[in-house]
Amino acid sequence: MLRSLLIVCCVLGSFGCASGPKPVPTAATGATRPASAEQTSFLSPAEIMKWMEDSKVSYRIDPKDSPPGGWAEELWPQRVEPVTMPRVVVENGQRVIQEWEEDPKAQEFINQAETHFQAERYAEAAKLYQKALDVCADCYLARAYLGDALLFGGDPAAGLVQYRKAAEANPDDYRLYYFQGSALWRLGRMAEAREAFAWSLVLNPRNPMIRRFFRQNPEVGMAIRGDVLVPRGFAHEEGKEVIVEFDPDYGAAWLAYANCKGLWLGEASHREEMTGTAERHFSSVEELECLASAAMVHASQREKGEEGAMDTSLDGLVAIIEDGMATELVLFEMAARVHPQYVLTLGDADRQRLKNYILRYVLLPTVSL
Repeated sequence: MLRSLLIVCCVLGSFGCASGPKPVPTAATGATRPASAEQTSFLSPAEIMKWMEDSKVSYRIDPKDSPPGGWAEELWPQRVEPVTMPRVVVENGQRVIQEWEEDPKAQEFINQAETHFQAERYAEAAKLYQKALDVCADCYLARAYLGDALLFGGDPAAGLVQYRKAAEANPDDYRLYYFQGSALWRLGRMAEAREAFAWSLVLNPRNPMIRRFFRQNPEVGMAIRGDVLVPRGFAHEEGKEVIVEFDPDYGAAWLAYANCKGLWLGEASHREEMTGTAERHFSSVEELECLASAAMVHASQREKGEEGAMDTSLDGLVAIIEDGMATELVLFEMAARVHPQYVLTLGDADRQRLKNYILRYVLLPTVSL
């Protein structure tokens, strides 16, 4: 069982090194700061099962076919609507997302410019976007749209200059890096384009527009990898009973995962011990503990050669845990579902770690860059 023990250590190590996701305002998601690695000791699958057996809470294990895409929507439903033009400010030591204020006069010019842009009269559109900037130098979207007019007008280098200036004004809007990536690709600067696209995914990990772009444009030479986790375990309440559901076709690892989810749902004392509060909310500690349970069982099955009912996709989870990037996986595939702009509440070091994860495991080159 040495490998299984190593996995747990790797989970704890990645959690400690990355410091865990910072909290977002309680009013927004109910999230709280995770405990540190030194304060956290994850339960093994056997310990979780023993707790459930001894608990006063009624648990029922229910083998069940999972939906085609797993139980992701049920596990991590979106709870926060994204801000269209995000502006990040620091209040009481926390990063808070606000809506960027529009300038009515500048918006009039932008609206006029859009008519020309849609008709592919890019030179006329550029003049009106510039007028919007003359009225409001801080209107970063007007500058980005000016970049669009220049790019589609045949000058991607000039467009790139405007995109970068827009990002200097507001470094927290994912679109500005997506636009930069598009310009850099047209300029043949593929490695730089990948970096820019990666930053776009950092700031908005689940954005469908970015994913659609890579599906529809394979000539870009990059592809977004599908989610590592397609969850085949789930837990929910029915009356006073906690129902633990797992898909037996995908093996015992998902039963271990579902048991962990059930424990977090049913045991207030465990939630309080692990997070400092008995309230139910999204927590990276919960996600990491449950991923550790699944990974331990999966690795044990691999060691023993028990490859009958087994979800081979969990090999990817084990690799990421061993690479010390479990927290980044939680951020990218789970937290960003609950709060699409969760990453905007994080500091620069955490964003950089997420970017490294994206470059390693998500945005993969399909040609030599």
